[in-house]
Amino acid sequence: MSTPDPGLQPERTLLAWRRTSLGLIANGILLLASGHGSSDVRTGLGIVVLVLSLGCWAAVSAVYRLARGAAVHALGQERVLRIAAGLVLVVGLFDLYAVITR
Repeated sequence: MSTPDPGLQPERTLLAWRRTSLGLIANGILLLASGHGSSDVRTGLGIVVLVLSLGCWAAVSAVYRLARGAAVHALGQERVLRIAAGLVLVVGLFDLYAVITR
């Protein structure tokens, strides 16, 4: 039995997660800009969002580097993808809080 050709699926998945991370980084920068000088809570949330976003970027990139030599399904390691999805959820909740308390 031959191994299936993974094609570009791992690269597309990596790029999708990187776009998500870039959007989250932009959210963090906007929170920092809106809270600068006016709200310590917004500034703190902006810093937390930036750190979580960079963590998401690093986690997905690490899985991709490990998966390049392994099977295609290695890119979808459940633990890392659950952590990244959880980070996206937490950032969304922070953004919701920032919008509600405006």
